[in-house]
Amino acid sequence: MPMSPDAPSSDSSRRTVARDDPPRAFSRRVALKAGAALTLAGCATSPETGTPDTSRARAPEAFTQHRFTSADGTSLSYFRQGRGPALVWVAGTLSTWDDWRDVASRLSPHFTNLVLERRGRGSSADGSTYTLEREVEDVLGLMREAGPGASLFGHSLGAILALEAATRRPPARLVLYEPPFPISQRIPSEAVELVRTTWKREGPDAALVAAQHHIFRMLTPEQLDGFRQTPQWAKQLGMMETFTREIRAVSELPLGVERFRAVDTATLVLLGDQSPQVLLAEPAHAVAKTLPHATLRVLPGQGHVAHVSAPALLAREVEAFLALR
Repeated sequence: MPMSPDAPSSDSSRRTVARDDPPRAFSRRVALKAGAALTLAGCATSPETGTPDTSRARAPEAFTQHRFTSADGTSLSYFRQGRGPALVWVAGTLSTWDDWRDVASRLSPHFTNLVLERRGRGSSADGSTYTLEREVEDVLGLMREAGPGASLFGHSLGAILALEAATRRPPARLVLYEPPFPISQRIPSEAVELVRTTWKREGPDAALVAAQHHIFRMLTPEQLDGFRQTPQWAKQLGMMETFTREIRAVSELPLGVERFRAVDTATLVLLGDQSPQVLLAEPAHAVAKTLPHATLRVLPGQGHVAHVSAPALLAREVEAFLALR
């Protein structure tokens, strides 16, 4: 995607962000199924026991909030923690920065985390018009804040943005967790329009149900009913406006990933072995095959939300790859 030159400017404002109490957990089965459907629940459960995963090497320092201005003049937040080489984190749709604080914290003894709060979320402002180009500019702006030698991690839609950004400003290393590029088929435009019109006419709850039925199509009625009772469902209802525009943008991407063949950055592509074939597995394999220096790692027993179901496992995979400098 062509884009105008990125020219972000810094804002020196900063504050400390205290850790929230952990949200109520729901079953790993629901978490994995919901994760395969691109839903990003905010609880953490251990893959072995289904209980909250609280293992940590030591108590991390607090995140601090910072701001920068993206190329189109939008003021955005990011959250910083740790020491060592910089690592920029970009979350996916139906997600906020704090969904990633657990995994990022586990890398903080060795890396300086900069976790982006994407536009239209939390304390990040929004632009007058939305395109994926603007979001790629946001990632480039944070990479500039991070400085030379920064690595880049992207999850889901965030992985699409990260790979696009890597074509303009190559990171030291690149981690892509299940970018949903269309490979053999696109998300049907009629399904995207149905979700959008449902949101307009019936509200966010009905729209999120419609997305589960017509786009993700991974939850049984019983699993969907259970997921609707969780705090994570309520959180996602507040992001339906950004979701509808983001899923439309993904549905309009060209088929295939051949355009990224020139990206020669060392890249780790992550894939859960429980993730659906067309929506997530196909793109992961295609990206790993196309990028000349990419390695595919399959996460056993995981779906699209290993940061929820196995944060320690995900952190180990990322740290091991970044250490190979």
